[in-house]
Amino acid sequence: MILRGPESFQYPTRKEFQHLAAIIDRLRSISSRAHLPDLLATVGQLVPHQYAGCGAYHIRTRHLDPGHTSFHSEMHHLYVTQGFVSDPAIQLLHQTSVGTVSSEDAPSLVVPRAVTGLKLDFGLKTCLSIGVRGALGECSYFAFSNFDLKQTAKLRTMMQILGPHFHLAYLRATSPEPPEIKPTRVVFTPREEEIMRWVSEGKTNWEISIILKVSLNTIKFHLKNIYQKLGGVENRWTAIAQWQNTPPAVHIPERHSDEH
Repeated sequence: MILRGPESFQYPTRKEFQHLAAIIDRLRSISSRAHLPDLLATVGQLVPHQYAGCGAYHIRTRHLDPGHTSFHSEMHHLYVTQGFVSDPAIQLLHQTSVGTVSSEDAPSLVVPRAVTGLKLDFGLKTCLSIGVRGALGECSYFAFSNFDLKQTAKLRTMMQILGPHFHLAYLRATSPEPPEIKPTRVVFTPREEEIMRWVSEGKTNWEISIILKVSLNTIKFHLKNIYQKLGGVENRWTAIAQWQNTPPAVHIPERHSDEH
């Protein structure tokens, strides 16, 4: 299985990242099932599409629990009861430990003709599905169809960034007390807080090193510590989501300068 990694993503432009930041800010208002259509609609501002759906996927039971969909009701029923098991995003949730996966991540995973035919029967020409891994195997699932084929790479990149935020918003909307959103005090140093502020504004590691006048390796070391403090997240996008949903705690002083 060939798994396309983060290096294959198209890093957003400054304008796109500003748009993403505005969307992420609005996602914080998602708090009930009635808001799920609004959750999915935010993607349409980045990549227009005709159909979208979301749900919870349970790795242990292998059950897909729909949250909201705009797909044809018959198509939706058949896919939820039978078709989703062959979805590459679902398979990758079982076969890898990656936090956010998509149906475009593993070219070797082929969708059966029966499922492809089902999609064509209901006029679905392009599809992208996203799986976001949650605690204890409680994952979230998002699907989009009938977007411009040329926009596939962009949609995949945007959802890699938005996926962790969508996951937290989905939990808020569907669970009275979602375990992943319960306040957890994480202690960051002032420098770590400063770095995460720049990361959340879309700065690359190199740009942050220039701003803070430190080496690129120093920034990478700080980010590694931040990822560990946030529960072992695997990339900056998940780190941003966790950092923004973590209540402030008392800072610990840094023992020595890292200006090397």
